[in-house]
Amino acid sequence: MSSIINALFGGHHKDKEDKKNHETVAAAATTTNTTASSSSGSSMAHTAVSDDVRVNSVVSTETNSKVSMQNSKKITDLMSKLGTTHTQIDEYSKKRTAEISDAVSGAIDKVVAETAQQQQQLLTDANERSSSIENEYRARLQERVAQLDNEKAIFLAELERELNARQEAILLKARQDIDVIQNAGNQEKLAVFKQAQARANQQVDQITEQVAELAAEDAQRRIQSTTQTVITTKSVASGETHGPAVHVAAATTTTTQKTSESYESHQSSSSH
Repeated sequence: MSSIINALFGGHHKDKEDKKNHETVAAAATTTNTTASSSSGSSMAHTAVSDDVRVNSVVSTETNSKVSMQNSKKITDLMSKLGTTHTQIDEYSKKRTAEISDAVSGAIDKVVAETAQQQQQLLTDANERSSSIENEYRARLQERVAQLDNEKAIFLAELERELNARQEAILLKARQDIDVIQNAGNQEKLAVFKQAQARANQQVDQITEQVAELAAEDAQRRIQSTTQTVITTKSVASGETHGPAVHVAAATTTTTQKTSESYESHQSSSSH
């Protein structure tokens, strides 16, 4: 039983190792022209026993090192260029930095120019809009001023009519008061003139009586004489008013005549 197992596993491992070695030789044959290779091999046997079963295992290890001459040249070239790579990168960085800086500066200048243009356009639009608003409000203000002037003219006309009416009423009241005062004054003047006339008449009567007494005395003395006494009393009162003129006149004439045998004539005249 154990010999059969060993034969089976041993033959299997041997076939596997032969196949692997064949593949390795084929690969080495294809790269002979471009590579240099070195190989080393080792094998290890392992036996395991369990009861009446015995297992033998053989592990074979093969190490194959290959160095490609073409790859080595590339590495050498890269190593030789390694010293100039930093300089090239630095120059490239500077060049790209300068290009980027120029591009950034150009972009910034473009943005600044566009911003300035937009601001100028905004200022122009603002000025145009401001002028339009100014003209609009100036026109509206003129219309409003004209409307206010019309309203003011109407109010002033109404005020003038009201003042004229009040002034007419004041003047009418003043004329009425003046008429009342003048009428009262005329009445007082008329009363005074009547009193003066009465006094004049009284005086005339007194003088007449005195003349009569004198005539009687003359008659008693038998002196032929003629005495003619003419007493004229005139009183005039006038007052000026807004109405018809009022004139008050009173005239009294008293004539007394006595005749005696005397040829002597005496005439007395009194005027007030």
